[in-house]
Amino acid sequence: MGKDWIEEDGCRGTAQSGLRRLMLKLPAQRQLLQKLPASSLWPFFCNLLEAYDEGCVALDNFRRDGAGFYIEEYETMVAELEADIVRDLARVVWPPDR
Repeated sequence: MGKDWIEEDGCRGTAQSGLRRLMLKLPAQRQLLQKLPASSLWPFFCNLLEAYDEGCVALDNFRRDGAGFYIEEYETMVAELEADIVRDLARVVWPPDR
């Protein structure tokens, strides 16, 4: 999957990056997450994945810079986004693999 599929549906590379982050963090969900870019649900998940990636990047920066005030806030936000994505994945009915 190249850059073209991301731009065609309006999603940026941050959604792909967020998807990769989640696949590493949530191996139990990896198989479902891998199906997202080719599914009709991609535009819906695209915004969540972009927000997740941006939150993770900011959290990493705050940790590196020692910005303790923001760390807890962003840890909570990232965890909530993960929970939202997992919850929404659980609601999706996927066709069986062929």
